[in-house]
Amino acid sequence: MFWIVVLGMIMFTEKALPQYRQSLENGYIDWTTGFVTATGQAAPEINAGGTAVAMPGSARTCATRNLIAILKQMKISGDLTVGEYASTHDTILAGIETVAQDAGVRRQMYTSALDVKVWVAATFYGGFLQLVLPDHIRQIPKINELKQGSAEPAENTPSAAVGAKPYTGLIVDARRLNVEPVLYPTIVSEQGREIYSSVFISREFAVQNGVCAYVSDMDQALASDRAGSNPLLLKALRTTGDKTGAIVMSMADAKTLDRATERHTFLKKCRVIVVVSPPVPKKVRRAR
Repeated sequence: MFWIVVLGMIMFTEKALPQYRQSLENGYIDWTTGFVTATGQAAPEINAGGTAVAMPGSARTCATRNLIAILKQMKISGDLTVGEYASTHDTILAGIETVAQDAGVRRQMYTSALDVKVWVAATFYGGFLQLVLPDHIRQIPKINELKQGSAEPAENTPSAAVGAKPYTGLIVDARRLNVEPVLYPTIVSEQGREIYSSVFISREFAVQNGVCAYVSDMDQALASDRAGSNPLLLKALRTTGDKTGAIVMSMADAKTLDRATERHTFLKKCRVIVVVSPPVPKKVRRAR
């Protein structure tokens, strides 16, 4: 048996980064690019003339169903999943189904026996995040906006006025911690003071680009467009260990961030990257 591959037409415009992919049954979540991919399969059916007919539509339906299941498994924060949150909100459930139904076909494979396997992918940026992000992430009025089309703060920001090169984003090094990606991560100081949360985030940017991006390579994080040309690099100390799962930053690093007056601009625009250890591949047991 062999497979014939038909490539889809999805185009990814993000600069290539070592992608942090969370593998799940029938698909995976790419926390770097913001895409969720699911697979579906279908066996051929025999028509009235006794001929086997491939069923790509059935495979697509299966993939869509699996995509909905994966979207529901995504964590919003701490241990709260999208499925749990949506279970009491019919409009959100309907919206999740719409996102899955609108997913693009990325690839199709046919076997010589006319079995079909389909990959579909949908972004969780945009409409999906609008549905599931907490209501207390609101629009923030304009403050020291960046120049149009630039990742650099405007020249009249406080840091630029005193001659210091302003920071353009935040990179959090959490590679030594067991940080699990979530849609709404928060960062706090050792005293529990919120450093990065809904207070600092503008909903417009959180919906468009995600609250943060997760990558598994520091060099690529430093070179990314998201954090800009002069990102502030800080280390995660630990996680809170409670249901919020917040990342804890040391007192010294918290003060460093506080001294960056331009932080309000880049945090508002969600110019934040969390660098995490690559996920450990799951071992597959082979039948004896």
